Amino acid sequence: MRHAQESNSSWGLVVNSHFPISKAWDSAEINLRFAAVPATLWALISLMVKVPEFLDTVVLFQDLDAQTLSTLMPLLIPKKIKAGEMIFRELDDSDALYVVEQGQVVVSKHVSGEVEIVLTRFYPGDFFGEMGLFDSAPRSASAHAELDTILWRLDREVFHQILSNYPEIAARICYRLVTVFIQRLRATNDQAREAIRWGLEATGYSLSGDPTPFGRKST
Repeated sequence: MRHAQESNSSWGLVVNSHFPISKAWDSAEINLRFAAVPATLWALISLMVKVPEFLDTVVLFQDLDAQTLSTLMPLLIPKKIKAGEMIFRELDDSDALYVVEQGQVVVSKHVSGEVEIVLTRFYPGDFFGEMGLFDSAPRSASAHAELDTILWRLDREVFHQILSNYPEIAARICYRLVTVFIQRLRATNDQAREAIRWGLEATGYSLSGDPTPFGRKST
């Protein structure tokens, strides 16, 4: 998939074959236009939009049919990110969700000094930053592109407009958000359990109760 280059480094709608508009929009302009356009006219616009095939592979949108994706497509902001470029930093304000079309994203957390621990990686079809749709609390981790990457951004204000104007679409997206959130929470619990086990073993405690080289056991 080829996207036209944009001169502004800020997030903007890249002029491309999927959305044949003659100028780039920023997220505020999308929010304003979406709020101002009557539903019937917006439906007509959505029929003119070509939906990228990769959206069919995104778990977040798997409950949406082609017509619904056409309605959603103009509200997503595409952006090319170069390898090594930051997407957001830990403690930045949360304001959007991101979908990976191409490339690879690393999410990491600061430990101390210049040391960071890699929490996870996201690949084409994945999404991240979902908490930004619901509140503006600081980001709990940083994200950067490990490879040249194409992301599609859904801003919180735009998502709130979807909640108001297209509640059925919003409900389907929220259902998938909750499903994936639960899966990720379980994975985090497993990681925490492993970290505790490693920590106990490092201090000489044995979870099995067997004697350890330090002559101690768990209680």
